[in-house]
Amino acid sequence: MTSQLPAMPTVVIGGNVRALALAEVLDPALVWSPTAAEAMMSLQETLAEPALVVLCLDDYDGLTDMLDRHEKLLAGQDIVNLTSGTSAEAQEAAARFAAMSAKYLDGALMAHPEHVGNAETVVVYSGSAEVFQRNEGVLARLGAATYLGPDAGTAALYDVAMLNFAWATLAGYLQTATILSTAEVQAESFTPMLTRWLSGTVVDVIKGYATQLDRGDYPGDEEWLELDYPLMRHLVQVSEERGLDTRLPRLIESLTAEGIAAGYGKKSFASLTKVMRHG
Repeated sequence: MTSQLPAMPTVVIGGNVRALALAEVLDPALVWSPTAAEAMMSLQETLAEPALVVLCLDDYDGLTDMLDRHEKLLAGQDIVNLTSGTSAEAQEAAARFAAMSAKYLDGALMAHPEHVGNAETVVVYSGSAEVFQRNEGVLARLGAATYLGPDAGTAALYDVAMLNFAWATLAGYLQTATILSTAEVQAESFTPMLTRWLSGTVVDVIKGYATQLDRGDYPGDEEWLELDYPLMRHLVQVSEERGLDTRLPRLIESLTAEGIAAGYGKKSFASLTKVMRHG
């Protein structure tokens, strides 16, 4: 159940476009940029009492610099850190905030700034369950909030893993659009068909692969690497014939060739996880 909104004020620290998007949705008591010295008095006054402090700096170097200069102000507060970084950086930040008697919740906003506040926007959190529960009503304004557990590094790990999926998918889309553009096919004309295919067939395949991955068993009863490989060769050939960059299709082809060479030729495409683990 979503918690009641806390009585304590919300402060957003950060001056980038993501921080400003957060502030627009959260309507905080104060938005403060570490470079805005003239607002220091307001920050000190606001943080004289318990507050929810939402951090969204450009990077962890900026976060460290801000803490080096203003650590005392944040001691004992509820901290939600939406600064992008690695799991190790999030864990190091959690340790530093713990030493300040602050309660730390790390978060990852899996969207562009314009998507902040949409109900379908995915936002994941890990770290202090207390901070998440106490401020869930506020965090829900940013998007669909999911708590992943007490390890402060988990949200950042999800972030990079899902960014991998997004970039790989979007790179595939761009390659598809580039191939079809050689036949003067407009992207807007084929994209509706592609998104229907994604939301139906491809989603079903992903769900099936999830089961195979968790079981560690990759049956090739419906598709298998030796069946897929010639089709990948066709993709490379068409790209070459049309004068296009072949690095992406060759990457898929090479991973599949390694899987076949490793003895997974009769296994499903999901068996390539073994190549990825040991590559």
